[in-house]
Amino acid sequence: MFGKGRSSEEVRYDLFTWGAILISGAVLYVLFKDTLPALMLFIPGLILLGSTIYQDLQLGWRAGFLNYAMAILAVGTGLAGIVNDLVIGADISWLIVAIVEFGAILIVKALYDPSPNG
Repeated sequence: MFGKGRSSEEVRYDLFTWGAILISGAVLYVLFKDTLPALMLFIPGLILLGSTIYQDLQLGWRAGFLNYAMAILAVGTGLAGIVNDLVIGADISWLIVAIVEFGAILIVKALYDPSPNG
């Protein structure tokens, strides 16, 4: 999970991120499991997405494709679920949210990635 050749700072950052994801998911489950269950995906997904983008934009650090895929799926599914639960008559597809999210990630990487070739 935490590959060789990574700095101790990067490993600590990963550990902190996954701890925050697990704790936030558990707290949201306890608080919102009956009223707004999609929050259990959305908030941890946002934490993972923000962490992955930040990590990918740091010189010498690298974020994996699996982190991006999990974050996009969690945020897309969670946001679609929240909108569909709160807005009467809404039927937003998680796939549309995920496509828009992926496009935004590509734009952020194009504008801010210090090493676009790596």
